[in-house]
Amino acid sequence: MLNLIKMNMYRLLKSKNFIALIVMIVLAFTMTKVQVMVSNAESISVDEQGSVVYEVDPSSIEDPGFSVMDLFVSFPAEMTSLFVTVFAIVYCENERKNGFVKNLSVSKREKPLVFAAKIAPVFTFAVLLQLCAFIGVLLATLSYKSVSFGDVVPVLKYAGVETLLFTAFGMFSMAVYELFRKNVPAIIFGTFTAIGLTGQIVALIQVGLNKLGILSDSFCEKFIFAYYLISTRIAVINPSDLAGGKVPALVIGAVGLVFYLALGMTLYGKKDVV
Repeated sequence: MLNLIKMNMYRLLKSKNFIALIVMIVLAFTMTKVQVMVSNAESISVDEQGSVVYEVDPSSIEDPGFSVMDLFVSFPAEMTSLFVTVFAIVYCENERKNGFVKNLSVSKREKPLVFAAKIAPVFTFAVLLQLCAFIGVLLATLSYKSVSFGDVVPVLKYAGVETLLFTAFGMFSMAVYELFRKNVPAIIFGTFTAIGLTGQIVALIQVGLNKLGILSDSFCEKFIFAYYLISTRIAVINPSDLAGGKVPALVIGAVGLVFYLALGMTLYGKKDVV
């Protein structure tokens, strides 16, 4: 198992998937910059040439009203989960195209471990994406004279839980790929889930069951099915309320990781490797 993890990490470091990290930094910088501009819209105008003109120089603002940690937390987590799902599926696809899987001489009992070892690159990629988002946010605040750093401890807890959820979502994406063995339907389904459409469908189903009288109002108030989805929980948690609902996000992430890891290992073990 350790050798499989080492091989996966070697492939990750040698692959070109890190281009996605560079894109993530650019997106983080751009989106945060736009957010900062919007928050100070009263001090911004556009001249006749269409150029942005600051009536108040950002570097002269003593208190912009936000901290680095605030902007990091506000970075859209759905985008990060989308990066994770695309990475996970492309990683599995490349594994077959370059003959890595075919060259592995493993028994039927060992085949599920090949899938389990993929948790290492997914986790690493999720951590690096979080780091890139932070770097982008940090760069976007450099034009301001005085921006406080913010409270680090709750944000670190938030980032840790989000990383767990991203890793679980990545294993979900890999399991979906193992089900289809085609990257296009897997990416479509993963994207569909990452942007929250699956959660909306589940919520509509619950509302329908409530209207039909199958589920009572008290039950629906106590249990919101969509909140049990990893993709939904990724989007709603925040440092002040890591639970983000009735069930702690940490539990959702841990259960989801175990479930999708077991699902992927089962699919990988049942189907032909190549």
